[in-house]
Amino acid sequence: MAKQILYKRIGLVQRKKSMTREQFLDHWLNTHAELCKKLPGMRRYSVNLLEPGRFPNFPYDGFSELWFDSEEALNAALKSPEGVTLMADLPNFVEKIEGLVVEDHLML
Repeated sequence: MAKQILYKRIGLVQRKKSMTREQFLDHWLNTHAELCKKLPGMRRYSVNLLEPGRFPNFPYDGFSELWFDSEEALNAALKSPEGVTLMADLPNFVEKIEGLVVEDHLML
């Protein structure tokens, strides 16, 4: 099997302080996720939720993963009209977000 390399944006997300966990999850998993699924060229998208209190020293409520064929494709998607709309939605439910871009080497 040939190794597959994708570029992934990981977004570490901290919920908006004025929202309950339920409100935060509802917005992220429904409103924001629907916007994200419209990004052009995206190969895969997942949302990873952390159980409250399980990792008390980790200040995030979860993280998203967006896979693309190249970093250029990722950047183009975020600059597209869909990407601009997606990023504009973040203040509606996010207090803080840390974005990372990594090379994802699929091994299995």
